[in-house]
Amino acid sequence: MIEIERIDDFRSWCIHCHGQRVIVDPWLVDDLDVGRGGRLYKRMHGQPVALRPRDLVSPDIVVLTSSLPGQAHLPTLAALDKGLRVIGPPRAVAAARRLGFQRTMALGAGSRLQLDGKLALHGIRPRFPFGALGIGVLLESLADGVKIFIEHHLAPERHPLLERGVDVLITPVERVRMLGVNLSMELEECMALARRVRARWILASATDAGKASGWLPERLWKVEPGAEAFESVVQLQVGEGRGRDLAPGERVTIPPRKRRES
Repeated sequence: MIEIERIDDFRSWCIHCHGQRVIVDPWLVDDLDVGRGGRLYKRMHGQPVALRPRDLVSPDIVVLTSSLPGQAHLPTLAALDKGLRVIGPPRAVAAARRLGFQRTMALGAGSRLQLDGKLALHGIRPRFPFGALGIGVLLESLADGVKIFIEHHLAPERHPLLERGVDVLITPVERVRMLGVNLSMELEECMALARRVRARWILASATDAGKASGWLPERLWKVEPGAEAFESVVQLQVGEGRGRDLAPGERVTIPPRKRRES
């Protein structure tokens, strides 16, 4: 079975898959700062983080979904064992290599990587304006077929791999706009995606623009609340316990889909 663990109160996750750990977008130390002293954007953890850099050891795999500081957090990467494998879009992988990581693999939109005979990772291009900056990641367990789609910003309108069915969505449920451009999905859009891909679980990643400081969230970002209704909406449409805003260190177990009897 697959276990999904939330690592922090932002966008860090750990996928436990048949003895393999995949840590997605780890932010384990320091603050998130963009601009000198966080003038453009600054965010601090509101809850203790469930992993420390020294907890990540080979054969753990680090997956970065973007080269943006919120996903490729350079202080965290600098503190990790440089023998870890790092996978992500080319710009994120280049940043990891500059920090000393040698075991890196690029995962671009439309590409697929198979790891250790246990996992397959597919890169999914998000919608504008994030297509040039990062990817969504579809993680597939080769042992039991469980599929997890992680997209921290804007999922594509349609994609052949998603239309085949996804077991778990990890996605924002609160809309953030900047100058009229959408930066993340909101709850209604998330639920429409979940129905389309027949998702069995929906786990909320954070936008939490209200918890950030700096010029961007204070002057340019507009937040459309929706996260407060997330669990109740999912309970009605997907099932009780299937939509979760996990606390750091909390896990959910995802069994494979039941095969229809012929």
